[in-house]
Amino acid sequence: MQFETDRARFIGRGRSIANAAAIMDGRPLTNTVGTVLDPVLSLRQRVTIAPGKVARVAFWTAIAPTREEHLDLVDKHHDRSAFDRVKTLAWTQVRVQLRHLDVEAEEAAKFQRLAAPILYADQRFRTGSEALARGAGSQAGLWPQSISGDFPIVLVRIDDIEDIAQVRQLLLAHEYWRLKRLNVDLVIVNERASSYVQDLQIATETAVRTSQSRPRFGAEATLGAIYALRSGFMTAQTRALLQSVARVSLLARPGPIADQLARLPQSRLWPKPEPRRRPASPPPRLPRAAAPGGLEFFNGLGGFDKNGRRDVTILNAGDATPASWINVIANPGFGFQVSAEGSGFTWAENGRENQLTACPNDPVVDPSGEAIYVRDETSGEVWTPTAQPVRDGGGYVARHGFGHSRLEHEANGIGLDLLQFVPCADPIKISRLTVCNLTGSP
Repeated sequence: MQFETDRARFIGRGRSIANAAAIMDGRPLTNTVGTVLDPVLSLRQRVTIAPGKVARVAFWTAIAPTREEHLDLVDKHHDRSAFDRVKTLAWTQVRVQLRHLDVEAEEAAKFQRLAAPILYADQRFRTGSEALARGAGSQAGLWPQSISGDFPIVLVRIDDIEDIAQVRQLLLAHEYWRLKRLNVDLVIVNERASSYVQDLQIATETAVRTSQSRPRFGAEATLGAIYALRSGFMTAQTRALLQSVARVSLLARPGPIADQLARLPQSRLWPKPEPRRRPASPPPRLPRAAAPGGLEFFNGLGGFDKNGRRDVTILNAGDATPASWINVIANPGFGFQVSAEGSGFTWAENGRENQLTACPNDPVVDPSGEAIYVRDETSGEVWTPTAQPVRDGGGYVARHGFGHSRLEHEANGIGLDLLQFVPCADPIKISRLTVCNLTGSP
């Protein structure tokens, strides 16, 4: 058994979990513990499987208040049959929970599918773009309805008592999420016009009371609540705000939740990629970047030129600086930073509070918050003038100077020269890419 606690050692500078050094290079894990700047939990067990044979490896992740209790857990689960025993107990617990709710496994699966957009926003489950913009406002706008806004909101709108079954189904879903310790606020809005006839509101409140009177399963309490509101008693801005902030926005009229989920379009977040066309001939070999002549204090990765007024870094295949080697370029009110790999971000007024592009602040992977891509429309090849986010086997040169950075790369017969700077007074980042065709064809 091997283990690693230092994320920088496991991943390697400038790499990602997709090509971590511990995996790609096959190096053994260090088996060291102690305080590290960036911790990771990594376990490795090498297994040799003879032809036709089967190997089973079970990894347990456990916590306990004390070392002694933790060691007891280790002893309890170290037995070979422990996995099957715990799996059976978990399956039994799930069956008891579903029976308690009087829910079939298929319906529970729908509740789980609805939990996905609660945890990770999905535009298919939210209201339209115009409604999102129209309802944008402060969280405090929800407080008059006793809704904190601290938890994800599932909104269902109903205007006909014939559709009360959908409300009951969502009340079951809310109880199911509670059993899974998922904090969700369920907001039911009665959109029927105000009148002396209160059958819909009475039916809604009765369904809520019936749901909340069910004996609670398990001792753990969640903080999500249920709200039965009337549209006529809210301002137009509050109604719009509710629709805007809801992670899941449903109408009761279109029918059962399962039918509504079945009619959802495929996710538009991940469009189907176009088939790539094969190049007519293999791409030219990617050249290594040679060290410019006359560099002072050259250390194998870089040095200084222009009498120390510019820092030059050369990154060939497998090369990485020990840490993100960045240049901060800014005027009094606007600026950006860029690393030798080309990653960085842009800000206005304040680099911490007003980031205009993503700043992952990850010194190990050093992901890029901005990128310029170059694509060959004949071969379908895509690359970047910088080592991030697309790095090929060629060489990259980064020149950090006062008030500017220049990044150079050659790939597929194309020379790229990216110059980045900020004017002395204007709030603008300028990236000028010069493309040089080094091939014999257009």
